[in-house]
Amino acid sequence: MLSSGKIAHTAAAMRTALVGLPTLRFDAMSTIGPAPVERSVIESITVKRREILVQWDDGIVLSTALRLSGEWHLYRTDEMWRKETYRARVVIEVEGWVAVCFDAPIVETYRQPDRKRHPQSGGVGPNISQPNTDLSGCTQRLLDYRYADAMIADVLMDETVVSGFGNVARSETLWAVGLSPFAKMADLSYEDCAVLVETASRIAQSDHEASPSVYGRNGQRCNRCHGTIEFKSVGHPRRNLYWCPECQGRLDRRLIPNQLLQGDHTPTHPAELMYIADAIAARKRRKIFDDLHQIG
Repeated sequence: MLSSGKIAHTAAAMRTALVGLPTLRFDAMSTIGPAPVERSVIESITVKRREILVQWDDGIVLSTALRLSGEWHLYRTDEMWRKETYRARVVIEVEGWVAVCFDAPIVETYRQPDRKRHPQSGGVGPNISQPNTDLSGCTQRLLDYRYADAMIADVLMDETVVSGFGNVARSETLWAVGLSPFAKMADLSYEDCAVLVETASRIAQSDHEASPSVYGRNGQRCNRCHGTIEFKSVGHPRRNLYWCPECQGRLDRRLIPNQLLQGDHTPTHPAELMYIADAIAARKRRKIFDDLHQIG
């Protein structure tokens, strides 16, 4: 039987090898439940007592209760397994690594529930990862979204709007269109939604995990504006979000002075928001220069 410390050590090794990489192979023998879509990215690996959980960016969670007999092994792609193949319950392969769960008595997969979903919400939206999808229908679902104050970053993860869209594609899409992930649905025009859906479809059907522009690049320089990419865990359940605040400020109400948010005069045009953001940045720079001058 593996000790709790050994289980934690194994999970840490798996985390280093697997997290942030697209899945090349997933086999869960004799397990009934959903499977991660091809090339979905492993987002997290966590431990709960003697249970190791693996979560993908499309919302699929793998739960392996190890109890007394189960254990995970981590191998290089061309390395021989230390146990017989027939004892494997789960096989996860990414580039360069293979993780195998042997003899676990309980293995199950499930989709992380979305608290915003409701039985009367209209079912699952169109799968934009497939060609010939009705993109105009996706656009209309965005425009008709029932929560006007919802952030676009959250709405893109709502499968009642679109499906076939993982968390990596969310960050990449918002970066590609230069839209703030914190933009409110009420501020998006038809053109905004149409461009967003078309870009999301193109990215979902591409090999966007191979060389991401923002996802997994926290603290690195943006390829477009050379700003610093930031990271935040948002939504319910919590999901990793990456964006560049320097070139993704469009429709971000946090950049608007409080006095302009009162009443019905909130600017929503990109040029207005860019002007306001630049003015705020200039005032901040001026204050820094004044403070330095006073210090001497």
